[in-house]
Amino acid sequence: MIYLDNAATTRICDEALEEMMPFLKEEYASPLGQYSLGFRANSALNTARGRVAALIGADVSEVIFTSCATESNNLFLRGFIRNLLSTGMDPAHKSISIVTQTTEHASVLNTCEDIAREYDRVRLIKVPVDRNGFVNEAAYREALKERPDVVSIMHVNNETGAVNDIKRLCGLAHEAGAIFHTDAVQSVPHMRVNVREIGVDALSVSGHKLHGPKGSGFLYLRKGVIIKPVLTGGGQEIGLRSGTPDVVACVGLGKACEELFRHGSEDRTAARAASVFAAGLKEVLPAAVINRPGENMEDSGNYLSEIVSVSIPGGDALSIIPDLDMAGVCCSSGAACSAGRKGVSHVLTAMGIGESLAKGTLRFSFSRYNTEGEAAEAAVIVGRVVKKNLENHGILFK
Repeated sequence: MIYLDNAATTRICDEALEEMMPFLKEEYASPLGQYSLGFRANSALNTARGRVAALIGADVSEVIFTSCATESNNLFLRGFIRNLLSTGMDPAHKSISIVTQTTEHASVLNTCEDIAREYDRVRLIKVPVDRNGFVNEAAYREALKERPDVVSIMHVNNETGAVNDIKRLCGLAHEAGAIFHTDAVQSVPHMRVNVREIGVDALSVSGHKLHGPKGSGFLYLRKGVIIKPVLTGGGQEIGLRSGTPDVVACVGLGKACEELFRHGSEDRTAARAASVFAAGLKEVLPAAVINRPGENMEDSGNYLSEIVSVSIPGGDALSIIPDLDMAGVCCSSGAACSAGRKGVSHVLTAMGIGESLAKGTLRFSFSRYNTEGEAAEAAVIVGRVVKKNLENHGILFK
Protein backbone atom coordinates (compact mmCIF):
# COMPACT_ATOMS: atom_id res chain seq x y z
CA MET A 1 0.00 0.00 0.00
CA ILE A 2 1.30 3.45 -0.97
CA TYR A 3 0.06 5.84 1.70
CA LEU A 4 -0.47 9.37 0.38
CA ASP A 5 -2.83 10.84 2.96
CA ASN A 6 -0.32 12.33 5.37
CA ALA A 7 -2.23 15.61 5.67
CA ALA A 8 -4.92 13.53 7.39
CA THR A 9 -2.58 11.59 9.65
CA THR A 10 0.95 10.23 9.65
CA ARG A 11 2.52 6.99 10.80
CA ILE A 12 4.06 7.29 14.22
CA CYS A 13 7.84 7.45 14.05
CA ASP A 14 9.78 4.55 15.57
CA GLU A 15 11.61 6.80 18.01
CA ALA A 16 8.34 8.13 19.49
CA LEU A 17 6.79 4.69 19.74
CA GLU A 18 9.85 3.28 21.49
CA GLU A 19 9.91 6.09 24.03
CA MET A 20 6.18 5.71 24.74
CA MET A 21 6.26 1.99 25.51
CA PRO A 22 7.58 2.11 29.12
CA PHE A 23 4.77 4.53 30.04
CA LEU A 24 2.20 2.01 28.83
CA LYS A 25 3.70 -0.75 30.96
CA GLU A 26 6.09 -0.06 33.84
CA GLU A 27 5.97 3.74 34.19
CA TYR A 28 2.18 4.04 34.35
CA ALA A 29 1.81 6.33 37.39
CA SER A 30 0.08 9.68 37.36
CA PRO A 31 2.53 12.58 37.06
CA LEU A 32 0.75 14.08 40.07
CA GLY A 33 1.74 11.19 42.32
CA GLN A 34 3.99 12.10 45.26
CA TYR A 35 6.25 9.07 44.97
CA SER A 36 9.08 7.94 42.70
CA LEU A 37 6.86 6.54 39.93
CA GLY A 38 4.91 9.79 39.86
CA PHE A 39 8.06 11.89 39.94
CA ARG A 40 9.43 10.00 36.91
CA ALA A 41 6.17 10.48 35.02
CA ASN A 42 6.23 14.20 35.82
CA SER A 43 9.85 14.43 34.70
CA ALA A 44 8.92 12.78 31.39
CA LEU A 45 6.09 15.28 30.98
CA ASN A 46 8.47 18.17 31.56
CA THR A 47 10.96 16.74 29.07
CA ALA A 48 8.20 16.45 26.46
CA ARG A 49 7.10 20.04 27.07
CA GLY A 50 10.68 21.22 26.62
CA ARG A 51 10.97 19.38 23.30
CA VAL A 52 7.76 20.93 22.02
CA ALA A 53 8.87 24.40 23.10
CA ALA A 54 12.26 23.95 21.40
CA LEU A 55 10.59 23.02 18.11
CA ILE A 56 8.64 26.28 17.87
CA GLY A 57 10.98 28.61 19.76
CA ALA A 58 8.67 29.07 22.75
CA ASP A 59 9.18 29.07 26.49
CA VAL A 60 8.14 25.86 28.25
CA SER A 61 5.58 27.81 30.29
CA GLU A 62 3.81 28.75 27.04
CA VAL A 63 3.07 25.15 25.98
CA ILE A 64 -0.28 23.63 26.98
CA PHE A 65 -0.81 19.96 26.19
CA THR A 66 -4.15 19.03 24.60
CA SER A 67 -5.57 16.03 22.78
CA CYS A 68 -5.37 17.55 19.27
CA ALA A 69 -5.43 20.84 17.38
CA THR A 70 -9.24 20.85 17.33
CA GLU A 71 -9.16 21.02 21.12
CA SER A 72 -6.37 23.62 21.00
CA ASN A 73 -8.40 25.79 18.62
CA ASN A 74 -11.47 25.50 20.83
CA LEU A 75 -9.51 26.14 24.00
CA PHE A 76 -8.03 29.34 22.63
CA LEU A 77 -11.05 30.76 20.78
CA ARG A 78 -13.67 29.91 23.39
CA GLY A 79 -11.33 30.72 26.25
CA PHE A 80 -10.35 34.09 24.82
CA ILE A 81 -13.94 35.17 24.18
CA ARG A 82 -15.10 33.93 27.59
CA ASN A 83 -12.37 35.99 29.24
CA LEU A 84 -13.37 39.12 27.34
CA LEU A 85 -17.01 38.66 28.27
CA SER A 86 -16.16 38.20 31.94
CA THR A 87 -13.82 41.15 32.44
CA GLY A 88 -16.34 43.99 32.61
CA MET A 89 -15.60 45.55 29.23
CA ASP A 90 -15.67 49.26 28.56
CA PRO A 91 -19.31 50.28 27.82
CA ALA A 92 -18.10 51.85 24.57
CA HIS A 93 -16.89 48.37 23.55
CA LYS A 94 -20.38 47.03 22.93
CA SER A 95 -19.46 44.07 20.75
CA ILE A 96 -16.66 41.57 20.31
CA SER A 97 -15.40 40.83 16.80
CA ILE A 98 -13.67 37.72 15.48
CA VAL A 99 -11.99 37.71 12.08
CA THR A 100 -11.22 34.51 10.21
CA GLN A 101 -11.11 33.39 6.57
CA THR A 102 -13.59 31.42 4.49
CA THR A 103 -11.17 28.53 3.89
CA GLU A 104 -10.32 27.81 7.53
CA HIS A 105 -10.37 24.28 8.88
CA ALA A 106 -13.76 23.29 10.31
CA SER A 107 -12.34 23.27 13.85
CA VAL A 108 -11.84 27.03 13.57
CA LEU A 109 -14.64 28.02 11.21
CA ASN A 110 -17.36 26.02 12.96
CA THR A 111 -16.10 27.05 16.39
CA CYS A 112 -16.20 30.75 15.47
CA GLU A 113 -19.69 30.35 14.05
CA ASP A 114 -20.83 28.53 17.19
CA ILE A 115 -19.41 31.26 19.45
CA ALA A 116 -21.18 33.94 17.41
CA ARG A 117 -24.47 32.05 17.74
CA GLU A 118 -23.98 31.54 21.47
CA TYR A 119 -23.18 35.14 22.40
CA ASP A 120 -25.23 38.05 21.07
CA ARG A 121 -22.33 40.44 21.61
CA VAL A 122 -19.97 38.45 19.38
CA ARG A 123 -19.75 39.26 15.68
CA LEU A 124 -17.94 37.06 13.17
CA ILE A 125 -16.27 38.49 10.07
CA LYS A 126 -15.23 35.93 7.44
CA VAL A 127 -12.66 37.26 4.99
CA PRO A 128 -12.73 35.83 1.44
CA VAL A 129 -9.73 34.35 -0.35
CA ASP A 130 -8.50 34.91 -3.89
CA ARG A 131 -8.64 32.26 -6.63
CA ASN A 132 -5.33 30.81 -5.43
CA GLY A 133 -6.56 30.33 -1.88
CA PHE A 134 -4.72 33.20 -0.17
CA VAL A 135 -6.37 35.75 2.11
CA ASN A 136 -7.78 38.64 0.07
CA GLU A 137 -5.64 41.44 1.48
CA ALA A 138 -8.01 44.27 0.58
CA ALA A 139 -10.88 42.49 2.34
CA TYR A 140 -8.62 41.63 5.28
CA ARG A 141 -7.55 45.26 5.72
CA GLU A 142 -11.21 46.30 5.53
CA ALA A 143 -12.10 43.79 8.26
CA LEU A 144 -9.29 45.12 10.46
CA LYS A 145 -10.82 48.60 10.28
CA GLU A 146 -13.54 47.17 12.54
CA ARG A 147 -10.87 46.90 15.27
CA PRO A 148 -11.49 43.18 15.93
CA ASP A 149 -10.53 41.59 19.23
CA VAL A 150 -9.10 38.40 17.79
CA VAL A 151 -7.99 37.10 14.39
CA SER A 152 -7.58 33.42 13.54
CA ILE A 153 -5.98 32.62 10.17
CA MET A 154 -4.45 29.24 9.36
CA HIS A 155 -0.82 29.09 8.29
CA VAL A 156 -1.12 26.41 5.59
CA ASN A 157 -4.38 25.25 4.05
CA ASN A 158 -4.94 21.55 4.70
CA GLU A 159 -6.56 20.90 1.31
CA THR A 160 -4.49 22.91 -1.16
CA GLY A 161 -1.23 23.66 0.64
CA ALA A 162 -1.63 27.43 0.19
CA VAL A 163 0.79 29.17 2.59
CA ASN A 164 -0.45 32.41 4.12
CA ASP A 165 2.11 35.06 5.02
CA ILE A 166 1.34 34.73 8.72
CA LYS A 167 4.03 37.13 9.86
CA ARG A 168 2.55 39.90 7.70
CA LEU A 169 -1.08 39.09 8.55
CA CYS A 170 -0.19 38.96 12.24
CA GLY A 171 1.59 42.30 12.07
CA LEU A 172 -1.43 43.96 10.47
CA ALA A 173 -3.71 42.45 13.11
CA HIS A 174 -1.51 43.76 15.91
CA GLU A 175 -1.56 47.23 14.37
CA ALA A 176 -5.35 47.05 14.59
CA GLY A 177 -5.13 46.03 18.26
CA ALA A 178 -6.13 42.39 17.77
CA ILE A 179 -4.73 39.19 19.26
CA PHE A 180 -3.61 36.76 16.54
CA HIS A 181 -4.01 32.96 16.51
CA THR A 182 -2.98 30.50 13.81
CA ASP A 183 -3.78 26.87 13.17
CA ALA A 184 -0.32 25.56 12.25
CA VAL A 185 -1.25 21.89 11.88
CA GLN A 186 0.06 21.60 8.31
CA SER A 187 2.98 24.03 8.52
CA VAL A 188 4.87 22.83 11.60
CA PRO A 189 5.50 19.30 10.18
CA HIS A 190 7.12 20.69 7.01
CA MET A 191 8.39 24.21 7.71
CA ARG A 192 10.59 25.78 10.37
CA VAL A 193 8.05 27.74 12.45
CA ASN A 194 9.35 30.02 15.20
CA VAL A 195 6.64 31.78 17.19
CA ARG A 196 8.91 34.68 18.10
CA GLU A 197 9.80 35.34 14.47
CA ILE A 198 6.24 35.23 13.11
CA GLY A 199 4.88 37.06 16.15
CA VAL A 200 1.71 35.06 16.79
CA ASP A 201 -0.02 35.14 20.17
CA ALA A 202 -1.37 31.60 19.97
CA LEU A 203 -0.71 28.57 17.76
CA SER A 204 -2.31 25.11 17.51
CA VAL A 205 -0.72 21.79 16.47
CA SER A 206 -1.76 18.12 16.34
CA GLY A 207 0.78 15.41 17.17
CA HIS A 208 -0.50 12.86 14.69
CA LYS A 209 0.31 15.18 11.77
CA LEU A 210 4.04 15.16 12.60
CA HIS A 211 4.61 11.43 13.25
CA GLY A 212 3.44 11.56 16.85
CA PRO A 213 0.52 9.63 18.36
CA LYS A 214 -3.15 10.38 17.80
CA GLY A 215 -4.74 11.97 20.83
CA SER A 216 -1.87 14.40 21.32
CA GLY A 217 -1.52 18.09 20.55
CA PHE A 218 -0.63 21.42 22.05
CA LEU A 219 -1.55 25.07 22.23
CA TYR A 220 1.17 27.70 22.30
CA LEU A 221 -0.10 30.66 24.31
CA ARG A 222 2.15 33.70 24.54
CA LYS A 223 2.85 35.00 28.03
CA GLY A 224 0.42 37.77 28.89
CA VAL A 225 -2.45 36.46 26.74
CA ILE A 226 -5.29 35.51 29.06
CA ILE A 227 -7.95 32.89 28.35
CA LYS A 228 -10.45 31.09 30.53
CA PRO A 229 -10.46 27.29 30.68
CA VAL A 230 -13.06 25.32 28.76
CA LEU A 231 -12.60 22.27 31.02
CA THR A 232 -12.68 22.91 34.76
CA GLY A 233 -11.48 20.53 37.41
CA GLY A 234 -8.14 19.95 39.07
CA GLY A 235 -6.40 22.83 37.35
CA GLN A 236 -3.73 20.97 35.40
CA GLU A 237 -1.84 22.65 32.54
CA ILE A 238 -1.54 25.98 34.39
CA GLY A 239 -5.24 25.84 35.18
CA LEU A 240 -6.29 25.82 31.52
CA ARG A 241 -6.81 22.12 30.79
CA SER A 242 -7.95 20.09 33.77
CA GLY A 243 -7.63 16.33 33.84
CA THR A 244 -4.83 13.86 34.50
CA PRO A 245 -2.26 14.39 31.73
CA ASP A 246 -1.92 11.61 29.16
CA VAL A 247 1.76 11.01 29.79
CA VAL A 248 2.03 8.36 27.06
CA ALA A 249 0.66 10.71 24.38
CA CYS A 250 2.69 13.67 25.61
CA VAL A 251 5.91 11.64 25.66
CA GLY A 252 5.26 10.48 22.09
CA LEU A 253 4.46 14.01 20.96
CA GLY A 254 7.60 15.37 22.58
CA LYS A 255 9.83 12.76 20.98
CA ALA A 256 8.20 13.29 17.57
CA CYS A 257 8.86 17.03 17.93
CA GLU A 258 12.49 16.34 18.81
CA GLU A 259 12.86 14.11 15.74
CA LEU A 260 11.20 16.74 13.56
CA PHE A 261 13.55 19.38 14.93
CA ARG A 262 16.49 17.06 14.20
CA HIS A 263 15.35 16.37 10.63
CA GLY A 264 14.52 20.03 10.17
CA SER A 265 13.05 21.88 7.23
CA GLU A 266 16.13 20.99 5.18
CA ASP A 267 14.73 17.46 4.76
CA ARG A 268 13.10 17.75 1.34
CA THR A 269 12.32 14.03 0.95
CA ALA A 270 8.56 14.57 0.98
CA ALA A 271 8.73 17.59 -1.34
CA ARG A 272 10.82 15.70 -3.88
CA ALA A 273 8.43 12.74 -3.81
CA ALA A 274 5.48 15.09 -4.31
CA SER A 275 7.23 16.73 -7.25
CA VAL A 276 7.86 13.35 -8.88
CA PHE A 277 4.23 12.38 -8.33
CA ALA A 278 2.80 15.61 -9.77
CA ALA A 279 5.03 15.46 -12.84
CA GLY A 280 4.11 11.82 -13.42
CA LEU A 281 0.43 12.51 -12.97
CA LYS A 282 0.47 15.29 -15.56
CA GLU A 283 2.02 12.86 -18.03
CA VAL A 284 -0.63 10.17 -17.60
CA LEU A 285 -3.54 12.56 -17.01
CA PRO A 286 -2.72 15.78 -18.89
CA ALA A 287 -6.27 17.10 -18.47
CA ALA A 288 -6.07 16.89 -14.69
CA VAL A 289 -5.96 20.24 -12.90
CA ILE A 290 -3.44 20.76 -10.09
CA ASN A 291 -4.94 23.41 -7.85
CA ARG A 292 -2.03 25.81 -7.58
CA PRO A 293 -0.39 28.29 -9.96
CA GLY A 294 3.01 27.61 -11.48
CA GLU A 295 4.80 24.42 -12.39
CA ASN A 296 7.59 24.20 -9.82
CA MET A 297 6.22 21.72 -7.28
CA GLU A 298 9.26 22.10 -5.01
CA ASP A 299 8.79 25.86 -4.57
CA SER A 300 7.32 25.97 -1.07
CA GLY A 301 7.31 29.76 -0.82
CA ASN A 302 3.62 30.15 -1.59
CA TYR A 303 2.49 26.54 -1.50
CA LEU A 304 3.44 23.61 0.65
CA SER A 305 4.88 21.16 -1.87
CA GLU A 306 3.87 18.13 0.19
CA ILE A 307 0.14 18.65 -0.48
CA VAL A 308 -1.02 18.05 -4.05
CA SER A 309 -4.67 18.85 -4.79
CA VAL A 310 -5.78 17.43 -8.14
CA SER A 311 -9.15 17.94 -9.83
CA ILE A 312 -10.37 15.36 -12.34
CA PRO A 313 -12.82 16.86 -14.86
CA GLY A 314 -15.95 14.74 -14.89
CA GLY A 315 -14.74 12.64 -11.96
CA ASP A 316 -16.29 11.83 -8.60
CA ALA A 317 -13.72 11.60 -5.81
CA LEU A 318 -15.97 9.48 -3.60
CA SER A 319 -16.14 6.92 -6.40
CA ILE A 320 -12.46 7.07 -7.36
CA ILE A 321 -11.00 6.78 -3.84
CA PRO A 322 -12.29 3.21 -3.19
CA ASP A 323 -10.92 2.14 -6.59
CA LEU A 324 -7.54 3.61 -5.71
CA ASP A 325 -7.64 1.81 -2.38
CA MET A 326 -8.19 -1.50 -4.18
CA ALA A 327 -5.25 -0.67 -6.44
CA GLY A 328 -2.97 0.08 -3.50
CA VAL A 329 -2.99 3.89 -3.13
CA CYS A 330 -4.43 5.81 -0.17
CA CYS A 331 -5.58 9.39 -0.69
CA SER A 332 -8.53 11.55 0.28
CA SER A 333 -10.99 14.04 -1.13
CA GLY A 334 -9.98 16.76 1.31
CA ALA A 335 -10.06 17.33 5.05
CA ALA A 336 -10.06 14.11 7.08
CA CYS A 337 -12.83 15.37 9.36
CA SER A 338 -15.15 15.81 6.36
CA ALA A 339 -14.26 12.57 4.58
CA GLY A 340 -17.30 10.70 3.38
CA ARG A 341 -19.59 13.72 3.51
CA LYS A 342 -21.62 14.57 0.47
CA GLY A 343 -21.15 17.92 -1.20
CA VAL A 344 -18.03 19.74 -2.28
CA SER A 345 -15.20 21.29 -0.31
CA HIS A 346 -15.89 24.73 1.15
CA VAL A 347 -12.22 25.53 0.46
CA LEU A 348 -12.48 24.88 -3.28
CA THR A 349 -15.83 26.68 -3.44
CA ALA A 350 -14.30 29.73 -1.75
CA MET A 351 -11.53 29.67 -4.36
CA GLY A 352 -14.11 29.88 -7.13
CA ILE A 353 -13.68 26.31 -8.36
CA GLY A 354 -16.96 25.08 -9.85
CA GLU A 355 -18.98 22.31 -8.25
CA SER A 356 -18.34 19.81 -11.03
CA LEU A 357 -14.55 20.17 -10.86
CA ALA A 358 -14.53 20.33 -7.06
CA LYS A 359 -16.50 17.09 -6.89
CA GLY A 360 -13.68 15.32 -8.71
CA THR A 361 -10.87 16.64 -6.50
CA LEU A 362 -8.37 14.29 -4.85
CA ARG A 363 -5.77 15.23 -2.26
CA PHE A 364 -2.41 13.46 -2.18
CA SER A 365 -0.08 14.36 0.70
CA PHE A 366 3.45 13.23 1.44
CA SER A 367 5.74 12.70 4.43
CA ARG A 368 9.43 11.96 4.92
CA TYR A 369 8.61 8.26 4.73
CA ASN A 370 7.47 8.50 1.09
CA THR A 371 10.05 7.72 -1.58
CA GLU A 372 10.40 9.08 -5.09
CA GLY A 373 10.08 5.55 -6.43
CA GLU A 374 6.69 4.91 -4.86
CA ALA A 375 5.58 8.40 -5.86
CA ALA A 376 6.31 7.59 -9.50
CA GLU A 377 4.53 4.24 -9.15
CA ALA A 378 1.54 5.93 -7.53
CA ALA A 379 1.20 8.39 -10.41
CA VAL A 380 0.96 5.50 -12.88
CA ILE A 381 -1.60 3.71 -10.72
CA VAL A 382 -3.71 6.84 -10.28
CA GLY A 383 -3.69 7.47 -14.01
CA ARG A 384 -4.81 3.94 -14.78
CA VAL A 385 -7.49 3.83 -12.08
CA VAL A 386 -8.96 7.25 -12.90
CA LYS A 387 -9.26 6.43 -16.60
CA LYS A 388 -10.92 3.10 -15.83
CA ASN A 389 -13.28 4.67 -13.32
CA LEU A 390 -14.40 7.31 -15.78
CA GLU A 391 -14.81 4.78 -18.57
CA ASN A 392 -17.08 2.74 -16.30
CA HIS A 393 -19.22 5.86 -15.94
CA GLY A 394 -19.25 6.51 -19.69
CA ILE A 395 -16.71 9.33 -19.63
CA LEU A 396 -13.72 9.46 -21.96
CA PHE A 397 -10.78 11.13 -20.21
CA LYS A 398 -7.68 12.19 -22.14
